[in-house]
Amino acid sequence: MERFTSFDFGLSGLAALFHEDWILTGGVEEVVDSYLSVGEAPVADEAQQKETAALERDVAELAGSSLSEGRIEMLFSMSTAWNYPFQGDETGRVLLGRIGRACRRWKAIYGWVPLEADAAWSSQAIVNEVCDVIAKTPLQLPEEFRRYFRSEVSELRDALDACVRSASAELAFRLLLRIHVANFIPVDRSAWARYRGIACRLALGEDLLSSLEFLSPETDPRSN
Repeated sequence: MERFTSFDFGLSGLAALFHEDWILTGGVEEVVDSYLSVGEAPVADEAQQKETAALERDVAELAGSSLSEGRIEMLFSMSTAWNYPFQGDETGRVLLGRIGRACRRWKAIYGWVPLEADAAWSSQAIVNEVCDVIAKTPLQLPEEFRRYFRSEVSELRDALDACVRSASAELAFRLLLRIHVANFIPVDRSAWARYRGIACRLALGEDLLSSLEFLSPETDPRSN
């Protein structure tokens, strides 16, 4: 079964819009609206409807998980290269609630269609494999994370592992890839091979994985 897109999607896809200048777009709701924009079209196509459904599903799974507020906040902030700071009384679930409500408003206007579903994407085999790759992948966090945000590799692994077990293995894997890209964390040869295998089993598109190619020596012509 194929996905509705070959690119990143859902919460990990949305995180890419929280770049250095995201505040110029407006608040969180405006960024969501921009991400789900249909442009000048009076109606949304099926892919846009599925994108909205994927984002709403990711938010619901993460909000309903056993992850602490701090772990949710760390995963989202790291997915945005720390361009989204949590301030004041805002927590991870407060943010997820804002995103979820924006999705529901969009659906009320443009409608929705069900997402593709395959039992293999949430199987125990996938859960085990994603947990294993999270535990074993070398994650070289930039020094400034440890200096300013106290984010150690062990904390990131624990948060991703909890996401796999309590929310969604697929979401945790997409967040892992997004964290690599957002923070320029290298992907070594063994991890690259395993990432490719998991992406294939989850039917994730080639364009999603290709976004990591510049981080892996496996894709460097000089490595041949």
